[in-house]
Amino acid sequence: MEFLVVERKNILFFLFSASDVVKIETYYSNSEADTKEKTLTEEADIDYLYTFFSELPVKDANSDSTNDGSTIKFVFDLSDGTNYELVYIGIATKKGYLQSETSDFYYFTSSDIIGVWANLSKMRLDF
Repeated sequence: MEFLVVERKNILFFLFSASDVVKIETYYSNSEADTKEKTLTEEADIDYLYTFFSELPVKDANSDSTNDGSTIKFVFDLSDGTNYELVYIGIATKKGYLQSETSDFYYFTSSDIIGVWANLSKMRLDF
């Protein structure tokens, strides 16, 4: 199965569907705390994150910026046994870079990905 993410009209486009995702593993770290991790298996959570990333506005970025210490890694585990990784690197409040070694891209986004993760953690992720 192909799971390459491509840019289409400055948004991300997955070549797999939300129903192909078995679980999403998340790993959050910043310069002040240990890495926090949680696995999402609820269909509503998977659909929410899939839709969020599918509608995420992005633009090409250069890779010579500094990060604020906040990083979130999302690993989409697919039903065929493969996985797809997205990594968000925060550079300021509601600004950062989204990259994927799986699909070899590096984009800038001004979306609040850390806020989305924090809201999920308040509702369903216990640390």
